Amino acid sequence: MRVTTWLAGWAGGGATAVALLFLGAGTATATTPSPAPSASPALPCRTAPQTPAPSSTPPTAPGTPTVVNVTLNQVHLSWAASVDPHGVACYYVYENRNGTAVRVATFQPAVTEGRIYLSFPPRYVASEVHHLYVVAVDTKGEVSAPSGTVAVTIYNDLPPVPGSCEVKYTSWPWSAGMSTNIRITNTGSATFTDWQLAFSFADPGQRVTSGWSATWSQTASAVTAVAQPWNKDLAPGQSLLIGFQGTHTGANPPPEAFRFNGVACAQP
Repeated sequence: MRVTTWLAGWAGGGATAVALLFLGAGTATATTPSPAPSASPALPCRTAPQTPAPSSTPPTAPGTPTVVNVTLNQVHLSWAASVDPHGVACYYVYENRNGTAVRVATFQPAVTEGRIYLSFPPRYVASEVHHLYVVAVDTKGEVSAPSGTVAVTIYNDLPPVPGSCEVKYTSWPWSAGMSTNIRITNTGSATFTDWQLAFSFADPGQRVTSGWSATWSQTASAVTAVAQPWNKDLAPGQSLLIGFQGTHTGANPPPEAFRFNGVACAQP
């Protein structure tokens, strides 16, 4: 369920609004041009009855929104006003999600900047890009062309920066089997929580058969290890040791790359 409300206030001669919304997680993919607005969004503008037929002149397109600042998942946007002879009734902020227009906020006609809340990325995804644009609706119900699109990146909490983890992979093979230890060290300044390690085997014959200190799974060559309740937090400077037993068909090369909660890790 999506609930959207707006609250407007004025300071320093300019209008600023706050739009509050609760969204499910989703993935936004940039497309050009911006898709047309949805025909049946929630919280429509208040417009005059369309009898007789509405004006055939829609508002001018709002200016491409600019990002004033981002705090966690709160985004402060600003855009240039639309012009319409009948007056602007409201502005809609839309998100382009894989080519589908999803309305995320409604602002009063005098408001040309405001704050909205976007969804955090899904679990174990370090960041997610949202593509936002604005349309105007006049008092007769005419809808403007969409503005240009601005991309906003939302991160999961305060993520460790790239290079804030180190992985040491040590494997001992025999005939058609192997035993492998993986030491993961947090070299950054933020705690990894509910961690997940991801890597891909370099040889298609390598398989995980059992493991310890993590929940292990494998799809094709892609392997994931998910934290246990007792070791789910890895504080700065700490290390943890996990491992697995496996099989191979003659070659047992180490993986080329490791990602820890989506962060690329260094290898000594």
